[in-house]
Amino acid sequence: MPANPYRSYLDRYAEPIVTAFKPKERLRHSYQFVIVIPAHNESPESLEQVLSQDLPNTLVIVVVNAAEAAESAEPTAEYLTALQNTRNCLQYFHPEASPFTVVPHSDQTTLLIVDCCTPGRMLPHKQGVGLARKIGGDLAVACIADQIVASPWIHCTDADVELPAGYLNEVDSDVAVAIYPFRHCPPHRNILQYEISLRYYVLQTAAAASPYAFQNIGSLLKINAHNYVAVRGFPRRQAAEDFYMLNKLAKTGPVERLKAPIVSLSSRISGRVPFGTGAAMGRLSHAPDLQLYHPDVFRQLQTWLGLIERLWCDRALILQQGLARWWPVDRILLEILQVMGLEKILMQANRQCRDLPHFRFFLWGWFDAFRTLKFIHALRDQRYPSLSIGDAIATSNSMGNFNLPQDLSDERMLSAINERLIEQEHQLPSLIGPTL
Repeated sequence: MPANPYRSYLDRYAEPIVTAFKPKERLRHSYQFVIVIPAHNESPESLEQVLSQDLPNTLVIVVVNAAEAAESAEPTAEYLTALQNTRNCLQYFHPEASPFTVVPHSDQTTLLIVDCCTPGRMLPHKQGVGLARKIGGDLAVACIADQIVASPWIHCTDADVELPAGYLNEVDSDVAVAIYPFRHCPPHRNILQYEISLRYYVLQTAAAASPYAFQNIGSLLKINAHNYVAVRGFPRRQAAEDFYMLNKLAKTGPVERLKAPIVSLSSRISGRVPFGTGAAMGRLSHAPDLQLYHPDVFRQLQTWLGLIERLWCDRALILQQGLARWWPVDRILLEILQVMGLEKILMQANRQCRDLPHFRFFLWGWFDAFRTLKFIHALRDQRYPSLSIGDAIATSNSMGNFNLPQDLSDERMLSAINERLIEQEHQLPSLIGPTL
């Protein structure tokens, strides 16, 4: 890594709007911490809720953003309403002529408001929250590079959360990213289904020995600035930017699953992005109950991941007789992996890797969180249809001694299941990732 990776990153990969900001000129004193919040279709009151507690010596970068409408279609009423709400939020802070407005919030907290929602400053179509997070993250890097912010941690959250006491506590400096634990508030039937699905997926992938068994929620991230610049910041995506960002970060260093403090996430319906909590709440409000992946999908995932060492040890035999003849487990796994390009990647790995640890890391880097999800979806579609929450939990070996309560109402049963999954998630090792 270069002697000054921050400056190298800012010169080559930072967003253009960031290069116009001079931290030492615009910010009058230094800070210990930095938080980045993208705000779209939010009210100023929501930001006050996020910042309701006194944050010690903190710079809060709020990227008030809206993306351009598609050129090929007339803007919808929903789009125009969201755009107006976003601009109203910006006006609350009496923005300056420049894209940047510095607003004292409390004795120890300063807001840096970034205008990405007015004409000439809107984000490109389909680069909404991902680009907003990148602009905020790049500004945080600029402040860290200029020693305006002392801590190397970029706290990424959203405008609809409640931050807990102790949120800004430091973590091990050797990890690439830390992920806060969470709960959705207020709890209700639909949000409990969704939260169960999130925890179930992590616990099942952990039981399958996947190095990518962690939550992918953008409002829970604490990113090491060194690793942030190593992966060139957030991807400019309309949705799932948190998933792809974590997928990249995990390949640069350990991921820490924090045990505390717990961040409260909103359980509201939202149309801001096509994925995530708000979108799931919208679908569940007029759709059948949510289903979970069949436990056998994860058993097959475990079988595949368990073959990696044998692929290395038997590489000469595989080269001699071919991967298809050698394959010792269910053929459906080979068929799915061949479509993904397994044979080509094995040829590359055998040429480049000198020992098993390097081979394993090479394979884990290829079969990452994205390909893990593709693998799971292929198994679901071809052999193992998803099950109801109750059936999936009841037939899962990795859920432990789980006695489903039969005498409780539906919502209370969902709550009981969720609490049990929270307990099990809390027992997972703190550190995970392919670099381990």
